[in-house]
Amino acid sequence: MQEYILSFLPTQFSNPDIFRIELAGITFPFDSYQVQRPQSQIYCLEYVLSGQGTIIVDQIRQSIEAGDCYLLPVGHDHNYWSNPKKPLHKIWINVAGTLCTQLLQIYHLQQQLIFKETNTFPIFNELLRTLEQRQLSSQQRSEKCTLLFHQLIINIQATTNSKASQLPETVIKAQQIFDHHLEQSLSLQDVAKKINLSPSQLTRQFKTYLQQTPYDYYLNQKIELAKLLLRNTNLSSQAIALQLSFSDEHYFSNLFKQRVGLAPSLWRKNLKA
Repeated sequence: MQEYILSFLPTQFSNPDIFRIELAGITFPFDSYQVQRPQSQIYCLEYVLSGQGTIIVDQIRQSIEAGDCYLLPVGHDHNYWSNPKKPLHKIWINVAGTLCTQLLQIYHLQQQLIFKETNTFPIFNELLRTLEQRQLSSQQRSEKCTLLFHQLIINIQATTNSKASQLPETVIKAQQIFDHHLEQSLSLQDVAKKINLSPSQLTRQFKTYLQQTPYDYYLNQKIELAKLLLRNTNLSSQAIALQLSFSDEHYFSNLFKQRVGLAPSLWRKNLKA
C-alpha cells in the first residue's frame, strides 16, 4: 500500500464553508511519489516522519526532511515530490474554509512554508484517529477536528516564536529595514549593503531561518499592509497600489490574489458580508 487515505464530502462537516477536511491520510515511502496541484483550492498541512523531498510553491523551491511540518497555502501552485533514494513517509490533512485563513492570519503563519521540529505528529495522529470514527455526526466531527486543527496551529506558532529569538542579528536588521520601508521600493542590494552582507549571503540566511527569500518576505509584508488599508480605509486598489509603490494596479491585484486567494476588491467585500 502506497497511501492510506480518508475522504469526506462537505456535508460531513456541519459548517463546511467555515471548516472542513477534504482528505487526510498517510503516505508510505515510494520513490515515484509526486503531487501537482495548480492554484490549489485547499490548504495542505503535512508532517514528515522520514525521508526527504522537495517543495515548489509559486516557483519558490525548498527541501523537506524528517521532523519538518509544512503548510502549503490555498490559491497557490503546489508541486512536491520525494527524493527517490529517500522517499517521504508522512502524515497529512487537506483542509478548507474561512477558519483556516483566519487562524493563519491571527497566528501570523501566512508567510512561512516549512516549520522545523514542531513535534506535531501526536496531533496529526489524533486527527486521523478521529476521522476514522465514521459513526460521528457532522457536528461531532466538526467540533473535534476544528479543535485539533487549532491545536496544530498553536503548536506550530509556539515553535516559530521560540525560534524567533534565535534569528541572527543580520536577519532581524533586514526585517526591520523591510518593515520600515513598505511604502517605498527597496532592492535586495540596498538592504544587503546596509547590513554589510552580499545579496547572496542575505538570501541564504533568509532561506535558512525564515524559509523564504528576502524579496518574498518584503512582498508578503506589503500584502499584509495592503490588507490593513483595505480593512480600515476607503482607499481604492489603485490608491493602495500607488501608496505601496507597486508598479501598477494590475500587478498589485494579481499579486494579492496569488497570495491571499481573492482579488483586493472581493477580499474587502467579504469582510463586510
